[in-house]
Amino acid sequence: MTNLGQDAPIVKTTTTHARNVSRQAIVAELENIGVNASLFESLTIDQLSDLLYNLNKVIINSNGNPMNSQRTKGVILSAVDRKILKALLECGGNPSSLQLSRELDIPLSTVQRRRKRLEEEFISESYGLRYEKFGKRHITFIVSLGVGDRSEVTKEILVLEKVSALTRTFGDGADLKVEAILDSNQEFIEISEKIKSISGIQKISWFESIEVVGRKKETDLSIIGSG
Repeated sequence: MTNLGQDAPIVKTTTTHARNVSRQAIVAELENIGVNASLFESLTIDQLSDLLYNLNKVIINSNGNPMNSQRTKGVILSAVDRKILKALLECGGNPSSLQLSRELDIPLSTVQRRRKRLEEEFISESYGLRYEKFGKRHITFIVSLGVGDRSEVTKEILVLEKVSALTRTFGDGADLKVEAILDSNQEFIEISEKIKSISGIQKISWFESIEVVGRKKETDLSIIGSG
């Protein structure tokens, strides 16, 4: 019969080692952005990770140029965040937080809290309907804005009945991406005219999504890096 009392310290030692490695990584990342990590020795690993995350978010949000923000090399994710994020992307289904906790050797409470933030901040929505199976068209409008109140433009677009998503973009004449789910060519004409008529919109173009031909998970995993 297995002696649970003797096994317990071994499990505890393994978990503690994993946490120490993660703590060292977080401390190194804090020092890379100019923070004296010795001032926060009393913080738990979760508190340190949250501090790192929020500091990096402030740094990136303070940069006014969207292109520069995308290229910023500051580390946003801790080692624990990377492990959870990679596991979510590699899993073909929707793993439970308990499953992730066991497989990654990370406390369940940590997984639950970090997972919610990671899914909201870093993972795009991909679990959606295949609209063509329902006889619907998934149209994306690319909108160029002129002079005017951009917040009012977005409000007017969002209230349009067939609009399903609105994204701010940055590029050559691309200020907004408007996604609409339509039933017919007539609806396409109608919503096109409605968008064009909104004050402040300079030009629109469009394309239709037919099907996803392929998706490379390796690209996403390489962006996350090692955890």
